[in-house]
Amino acid sequence: MIENWSFEIGQNNDYILRGFKRNLSTKESLNPASITHILQNLQQQAEIEKIGKLSGHSFRVGAALDLLDKNIPLEKIMLRGGWKSEASAMRYLQSWSNQNWTMV
Repeated sequence: MIENWSFEIGQNNDYILRGFKRNLSTKESLNPASITHILQNLQQQAEIEKIGKLSGHSFRVGAALDLLDKNIPLEKIMLRGGWKSEASAMRYLQSWSNQNWTMV
């Protein structure tokens, strides 16, 4: 499926998530605000608002938490998430988990 989409947009190693222009041709990438808008629309349709509003950061934190759960070293998690220091990565994850674990 991704291979078909890559063929359609004429790219093999670029962004696969793209916005559309009015003439339905694809843009070079998808605006980060669009990702949040799409996620929140899907969340509303699925009626799962009690977990808090989703955003592009939800993927970043969720992926990091999944990696932590799999005992992946923090250094690798930092590389995947783009964090430059252990302190900032841990602050970000701790802040998120404090707000959201009690909501489930």
